[in-house]
Amino acid sequence: MRTLVLSLYLAMLAMPAFGVDKVTVQQLEETIAASKTRGDKELARRLADLELTERLSTPRFDRLQPSVPGEKSRAALVALADASAFLSLPALEILPDAPPDRTTQGQILSRAVDFVAATMTKMPDFLARRTTTRYQDMKAHPVETDPVVVTPGIYHLLGSDSVTIRYRNGTEEEEKGSGKKGQDQAAAPQGLITWGVFGPMLGVVMKDLLKAKVGWSRWEQSPSGPLAVFRYSVPQGQSSYTARYCCSFSVSGKLDREFDAVSQYEGEIAIEPKSGNILRLVVRTAIAPPSPIYRADVAIEYAPIEIGGKRYVCPIKSVSVTTAMDVVPRGSVTQGSVTIRQNVEMPRVTAINDVVFDDYHVFRSELRILPNGEGNSP
Repeated sequence: MRTLVLSLYLAMLAMPAFGVDKVTVQQLEETIAASKTRGDKELARRLADLELTERLSTPRFDRLQPSVPGEKSRAALVALADASAFLSLPALEILPDAPPDRTTQGQILSRAVDFVAATMTKMPDFLARRTTTRYQDMKAHPVETDPVVVTPGIYHLLGSDSVTIRYRNGTEEEEKGSGKKGQDQAAAPQGLITWGVFGPMLGVVMKDLLKAKVGWSRWEQSPSGPLAVFRYSVPQGQSSYTARYCCSFSVSGKLDREFDAVSQYEGEIAIEPKSGNILRLVVRTAIAPPSPIYRADVAIEYAPIEIGGKRYVCPIKSVSVTTAMDVVPRGSVTQGSVTIRQNVEMPRVTAINDVVFDDYHVFRSELRILPNGEGNSP
């Protein structure tokens, strides 16, 4: 089983700092309900000033989304929800049912192991569309003299892109030439880029879980029924999870430094108790100094998807959050025949990737054999 690699590419940008109001999910809903007379841009600015103290679940987000008036406020709501992806649900959304006994807990986890084995070996070759929207708590004006300011908790839209990915023989590949960038997306990658969300991610975590500390957390409601949620912790000596951060500028202005960090991590895994299907996976890292990465966390949601007339449990959404030190290019000076880029290092810049997977379909290749001479030019 190969080690999952999470590659992080951050591009720096600047914006004045504003205050952040911490709110619950219910208070967020009340804020949006009271903002019916606000325009799209005005509500987007208001949402950008909020920070959730609880997780906004996908079903609750889906109910709330039609209440916002336009694309700007929707993007702000997505960023707000994604930033909350690693928090606890509101108390009212946690089922009060008693935990199952230890034997039943073991059976549920065993079914999850079987589910991952089936996912890794029985998935067909297929194509899917991956749409990535990137946010960051720093933006930049193209004026070199502008101050560079990090605004924790306030996330600015960098852009989006959509590509076709192929899942073949247990590996995830990006189809060359399939990318479609949003109008505000720069040619160079912005935010962080992740892969391995299909089989490799589940495989790495489940392999580590067999040696990790696993304990009961709670029952959680989902559209398919109650989910058994377990928490886990993997020490660094038993971890197979690798985070890679790229890049830092050299004095010549080239991107030439990458950092790999095998980290201890913890998280949650939400399982359908009867089928063993994993419908939510959370990985929260604990990366030790001197790595420039402070955080590289991922939350993935899965759902049954029909591919080629059969149903498979596949990713439908993932949220990746990274906090890292990066380098902001601030112009260059020429010394003789050498141009030296001047940089300002900015610690603890946070980036979010909101990734949606859809348009699943079976990958097939066709071969047509023509009779001798047919199709040749006269």
